[in-house]
Amino acid sequence: MKKIFLLIFTIILILSCNNGYNSKETRSDKMTEKEKEEFEKIQNMSPNEVKTLGLLKAINNPFENIFFEYEQRYDMYFRIKRGEKEEFFIPSEKNIRELVEKYPVTPIEKEYFEKKETLKEAIQKNSVFKEFSAPVNEYFEYAEKKISKMKEIENYYKSDEYKKDNFQKGKILDREYEEIRMSYSSYNNNIKSKFQNLDSLAAKYSLNDLKNSGQTAAYNIYRIKFIISLIDEKFYNIDLEDEKNNNFINQLEILGKDFKLAVSQAEKIKDSEIEKEKMDIEKYKTFVKEAKKSVKNFYKGLKKLKKKNSNSDDELVIFENSKYNNLQFYKDNEKNEKMKIFYRK
Repeated sequence: MKKIFLLIFTIILILSCNNGYNSKETRSDKMTEKEKEEFEKIQNMSPNEVKTLGLLKAINNPFENIFFEYEQRYDMYFRIKRGEKEEFFIPSEKNIRELVEKYPVTPIEKEYFEKKETLKEAIQKNSVFKEFSAPVNEYFEYAEKKISKMKEIENYYKSDEYKKDNFQKGKILDREYEEIRMSYSSYNNNIKSKFQNLDSLAAKYSLNDLKNSGQTAAYNIYRIKFIISLIDEKFYNIDLEDEKNNNFINQLEILGKDFKLAVSQAEKIKDSEIEKEKMDIEKYKTFVKEAKKSVKNFYKGLKKLKKKNSNSDDELVIFENSKYNNLQFYKDNEKNEKMKIFYRK
């Protein structure tokens, strides 16, 4: 009888331990029903809609947007850095001809309006794109002001007007062009925020999929990466004056608890589980070890931040070293590719 009782007690204990492990979710990766519905909309997109989403994301990437080459050449030929500031620099005849002949504004304008029509149509037809409506309209306003000023600059140099006024109008046009360019960050941040929400949604969906399919090693390691990205986003997107407010600190405290729990859970995973999921044991353990150090640094930084110490940022921003950020945990490269959502862009 005692043996039967002991056996039943042991089974209950094992089940309760297992349930305890499984139920230790972090708030960060918990997916609401609404979020699941939103992600299903993204999954059901047609190939053309996915392509348009990429087009929308390119607006937010300085290396992919339609103005990149023109800006690069203009800065090279017409601007010079003096101390901390950049200012107008009188260009050579060769550089003037190079800009107006090799980087004309008309093709840029044509490409812009084609993309604008595609985006407008997508916003009207798809609820995912509707979320981007306000920031995209702001981007349109910015882009059209910029193109208009670029055309003025082009006409000024094409007509040789600069030879008559000794670049006086050129200096004014440069200042006005730079003011328009500097206004871009506000639009950029709005679109960036929307894409961060989509990326976060995709990451949460992937984490839930890993957990539900019993891939506990992968779930734990990518959950840590996801929480690190949320912590860093908080810091990169916050205004300096908001760093000390209680709401911001409370959000960091919640993320800190999630971070600590995720690392603690990852430490419990056995080598056999990591191997079963065809992950690299050494890389897994190295990452968890570094993450554990970062948890300690994070809490040190948070403590300083609460005391209004502005030098705590370095400890709160996690894993700047690409040695640990870019570890590929799977032995299969195809699986590593699927996990790109968890890596910094």
